[in-house]
Amino acid sequence: MGAMRLLLALSVVYGHAGLISAIGFPLVPGDTAVEVFYGISGFYMALVLNEYYRPENSTYRLFIGNRFARLFPAYGVIVLATLVLAAVVAAQRQEQLPFIDSWRTLPQLPPYVTTFILGSQVVFLGLDLTQFMSFHNGSLSLVSDFYDPQALAYVLAVPPAWTLGLEFAFYLIAPLIVRRSVKAIVILLFCSIAFRLFLQFDFGLYNDPWSYRFFPSELALFLVGVLGYRVYRSLENGRDMRLLALFTGVCFCVAGAVLVNRWHGWSRVASTGLLLLLLLAIPFLFRICKTNRLDRFVGELSYPIYICHFLVIWTLIYLWGMSAGITRGFVILVTTVLLSIVIYFVIDRPIDAWRHKQFAPRVRRTISAPAASAALS
Repeated sequence: MGAMRLLLALSVVYGHAGLISAIGFPLVPGDTAVEVFYGISGFYMALVLNEYYRPENSTYRLFIGNRFARLFPAYGVIVLATLVLAAVVAAQRQEQLPFIDSWRTLPQLPPYVTTFILGSQVVFLGLDLTQFMSFHNGSLSLVSDFYDPQALAYVLAVPPAWTLGLEFAFYLIAPLIVRRSVKAIVILLFCSIAFRLFLQFDFGLYNDPWSYRFFPSELALFLVGVLGYRVYRSLENGRDMRLLALFTGVCFCVAGAVLVNRWHGWSRVASTGLLLLLLLAIPFLFRICKTNRLDRFVGELSYPIYICHFLVIWTLIYLWGMSAGITRGFVILVTTVLLSIVIYFVIDRPIDAWRHKQFAPRVRRTISAPAASAALS
């Protein structure tokens, strides 16, 4: 599982580094990689909430606080480093990083819009909404095309961080969902699929950002992961073939809806087929790799790789002036991996030790002591 998470994160970097255009083919298409990450997130949250937290209300704030403490430190450091880079580039090269230029091209924003943009970058919640908003004629409006030059998406200091908004939205509702019956989860999943298709056929909203950034539509991917956890438990406790068949059928339905939603010719069949295979693999890969320390380590690198790669890209382009091409692309990949290793050992591991110290005593009051450590991962 960790190796797959690493591959998905590197695939996103590969695309943003320009290697798709330079080499001619992707590793895993970016939108596919992101949606598989949603499925993995759903799996892990179902695992944590079903096995390590009891359903008492007192654990809800503990769970949310733990999730925030897991995500924010490395992200906060990258935001600060990006702001420092912006200042250095402006002073030395009299240029601006893209997110600063985007701020400057926007008209005068009312205070509530500025507060929303800045606040969402601190608390995560609402970060994904920036992908759907633009500011025209003195008011906010929805965009049907991600590439609208007035879209608020371009003012984020860490552009890929919009996915943290979806992640955190799922965390907020996960304790209310993942312990439900399989029937209830499947019904909610198909409501999400139906809503995706409703937006497409009734309102024409199916291009980016609506194709993989809108939480109500993407909830189905998280819930596939939740069902994947149920399959994993059935494999551990005696194989339930009916559940496995249901999970397989649901994965096909989700992949089919995504294919319809993003149809731009037969080339989409390959990427959607890959999405299907990776979603189906989640419970089996976790079962095989769950005790493998190396696999866990490389999986832990996926988050810092994902959030730091734009800092690396902008540093190489705006500070060092590297020209586009295969060489720059691979330098970006290697530098991003090396920086993510530093982030893991300097930030993530010490913060994890602090989280265990702060949260574990409270976790142990509601769950068994041996499970407390795993609950904080």
